[in-house]
Amino acid sequence: MGTMQHNHSSQGFTLIELLIALACVATLASLAWPSYQNLIVRSQRAQARVSLLQAAHWLERAASANGSYPVTGDVPASVLQVEGQRYKMSVTSSAQSFTLSATPVGIQTSDACATFTLNHLGVRGVQGASQTAAQCWSR
Repeated sequence: MGTMQHNHSSQGFTLIELLIALACVATLASLAWPSYQNLIVRSQRAQARVSLLQAAHWLERAASANGSYPVTGDVPASVLQVEGQRYKMSVTSSAQSFTLSATPVGIQTSDACATFTLNHLGVRGVQGASQTAAQCWSR
């Protein structure tokens, strides 16, 4: 009788190899997460700026049609919506002027640009920010 030989080739990963791969993935994720969070904050900031400009355009169209800006209570809530729910927009207006504000809420409150403002003269500002209005409105 002949002897049978079994060829046991290693298929798969050892526990050590899996742990090393897991450690590499965890390290890469820990490096990427802050960049991802920063990207989300910046995109929400951009959305707030866009929403402010859209609301200002709506107010200007209303003033062109009616001869004056609508007072605060007459501005529809749909005009003051910011996509993403990370900013709350408000308006203070009279017949001759308006000021729009986009205030961060939730995790967005950690943003260095804080509250964005825009008025009837087109003046862009920030309140409570550690950066200038020009820096915040341009990035």
